[in-house]
Amino acid sequence: MTTAETSIARRTVRVPFAGRRSGRWPMPHGQGNVFDWLPHEGSGAVFVVHADLPAGHTVDEVLEAVGVLVSRHEGLRTVYEAGPAAERAQSVSRSGHVDVVLLELGPEARDRTWISDPPRPFDHGAEFPVRMAVTTDAGVPVRAVFEFSHAVADLVGASIVLDEFVGLVASPAARTVGPPVWQPADQAEHERTPEARRRMAKTLSYWRDQLHTLPPCLLSVPARRQGAPEYRLATLRSAPVAAALGEVAKRTRVTPTSILVTTMATLLSWWTDTDLAALESLYSNRALPRMQNFVGSIAQSAMVPFAPAASFDETLRRTHHAIFNAYQYAYFDATAVEEMVQSVGAQRGCQRHRDLVINDMSTTRGGVFDGRAGVPVRGTEVESGLDATTTDPVRLTILHTRPTVVVGLTHDVRHVTTDEAAALLWSMERVLLTAAERDIDFEKLGDLVGLDRVERGDAWVEIDSAWIDLVASERVLREAAGDPTARIVLRAGPGGTRSLVGYAAPADRRVGPREVHAAVMAALGGRHGAMAPDSYVLCAHPPCRPEDQAAWRTQPIRAAGSGR
Repeated sequence: MTTAETSIARRTVRVPFAGRRSGRWPMPHGQGNVFDWLPHEGSGAVFVVHADLPAGHTVDEVLEAVGVLVSRHEGLRTVYEAGPAAERAQSVSRSGHVDVVLLELGPEARDRTWISDPPRPFDHGAEFPVRMAVTTDAGVPVRAVFEFSHAVADLVGASIVLDEFVGLVASPAARTVGPPVWQPADQAEHERTPEARRRMAKTLSYWRDQLHTLPPCLLSVPARRQGAPEYRLATLRSAPVAAALGEVAKRTRVTPTSILVTTMATLLSWWTDTDLAALESLYSNRALPRMQNFVGSIAQSAMVPFAPAASFDETLRRTHHAIFNAYQYAYFDATAVEEMVQSVGAQRGCQRHRDLVINDMSTTRGGVFDGRAGVPVRGTEVESGLDATTTDPVRLTILHTRPTVVVGLTHDVRHVTTDEAAALLWSMERVLLTAAERDIDFEKLGDLVGLDRVERGDAWVEIDSAWIDLVASERVLREAAGDPTARIVLRAGPGGTRSLVGYAAPADRRVGPREVHAAVMAALGGRHGAMAPDSYVLCAHPPCRPEDQAAWRTQPIRAAGSGR
């Protein structure tokens, strides 16, 4: 409560609701996915949206609309049992009350965008996952502010709730509960049908193929700095880029958001000298049956294979197709996918990194990092070194594509410095302004990029389409094996293939390749560019000169194998 909010200016009203049913059901996949990451997000697990209310209505009418809204949508009157995945459940109340905060703020009522700052995390087992406030000016309601837990709604779902709420306030005749709508409980039951299980099997097969094929890292680059992760934000606002998007979209028949995504992926691939990469695109899943107006959390990730083609136009078309193909497999059992990620990672010897995450918010109410996202600019503005709210190595957030492009690039400064992030955004502008006039040869892309290609030393090698730091990998092996003399040797294979062999003499003679491999995978942590050996040779003792690779080959072998 601010100093302006006295006990008279702020009061809480209990609003009754009465729905069609109550009960306890399992959680659908989308909500289960949320509870996997929710404990790590703090205040980020809550997001705030607002809507201006139509004029000519009273506070009582607004409160009546709240009661109808909560009666219609079971998710707004649900509590959750957030234990292990197999035990998670949702419990719906048929009737009860919700609290609405009334804030008399005078002329400032039209500018209020928060209820509490920062938002207070929800106790999902004891309180409903939405909080509501109405601001008034001289007793006249002017704005509604909602705090949502991600457990009940993604950003699209929240927009649906707000739009419906505004409609209920505007139209007294609409203030009825109406016919049944598809609820999270219905979705949870549907996901246990044979039809849904067949679809899930296809989805898991797609993810398995991508996890086996795509390199686990895009940002396998020498560290820009050591230490803990530090996330910063760079932003671009540009009217010229918006105009260029229109021209490129007309020529290639690719959507503006796909063009922005492809441009950033192309720049990162060129900069890191990477021919194949994985993009992780957050997707609303609203194209699924019965999901267009669903009030629930169903947004998940699409894993998109990316490979630059000879020309920019062809890269745009291929990536656009790959994105929309991946969207078919973007609703999944997150527990099953995570188990697959760990299993495939252990087989390949390298953990998967979500190095480039895409969040297209251009069709939602999201503002995220930009309170002036709708303010037009004449030219192009790039800012960097700003505070970030997301924690991905690189995340491209698209807020607007017209009349001004507004994008944000979150980055971990260990991999992408503040200056490099700004240079990537300026390069995006140059590429798109050029592409508005003609196609671009990928071999000449460097003429438009304001960065030199990443330089890697002799200790870096390319294995299975991924750049690997042999020194970092050897350091991990030594730590995991408990042998400070352990070595990694690069082995040539048929057809120009290469693999890693780990030589070590663990002090614990009971340890075999399987135990060493498990320890290596655990020690990899979030390190980029480090990889487990493809096979292990465990010796009785290290050679007199452990730095000599040939000396390891002459040692008595105690055990050998892949450890998989």
